[in-house]
Amino acid sequence: MEEYKRFTISLPKKLYEIFEEFRNKLGISRSDAIRKAMYNFMVSDEFVSIGSGDVVGCITIIMAHQHLNSKHEHPTIEDQDQLHDHSHEPNHNHDFESKSFYANIQQADELLKNDIQHHFYDIIISTMHVHLEYEKCLEIIAVSGQYERVKKLKDALQKLKSIISTGFFIIDKTRNQDIEK
Repeated sequence: MEEYKRFTISLPKKLYEIFEEFRNKLGISRSDAIRKAMYNFMVSDEFVSIGSGDVVGCITIIMAHQHLNSKHEHPTIEDQDQLHDHSHEPNHNHDFESKSFYANIQQADELLKNDIQHHFYDIIISTMHVHLEYEKCLEIIAVSGQYERVKKLKDALQKLKSIISTGFFIIDKTRNQDIEK
C-alpha cells in the first residue's frame, strides 16, 4: 500500500475559485488535481535542468510558410520580404522543377531547420510535419538523450525567424522513475 503525506497550501481567493471551477469541470478530486499539477511542474525545463540527466520528450514548433509566387519563375531579392495572396484552392499549379533562386526567410529557415536536425540526429527519434493551414506548419520532434544536447537543439530551432511558437516537454528518465516509485 502506498504511503501518502498530507500538507496544507494557501492560495489567493481568486486563484482558488478558478481552480475549483476548473477541477469540478474535469470531475477530479483536489488531491488528484494537485498531484497532476506537481508532476507537470516537475517535468518543466527548470526542474529537469537541475539533474541534467538522460531525458525523453518532444519539441514542438509552429512555423510560418511562404510559398513561391507563381508569377515569378525566379524570385528576386526584392520578392523575399513580400507576402503574396493565394486563392487557397487545392491546386496551386506550382512548378517544382529545380531552379536557382533567392530564398525568402521561411524557405531559408526550412533549409536551416533541416540542417539543424541533421546535426542532432543522435538525439532525434522521429519527426512529424503537419500542415495546419496554407501558410502555417507544425513540427513535432521526438527526442531522447542528454539534457544539454536536447536543450541546444531547442535553442537552435527557436532562433529561426519563421518560428511562431515553440513548445518543450521533456522528462528526466531517471528522476521520473524515482517519482513514480
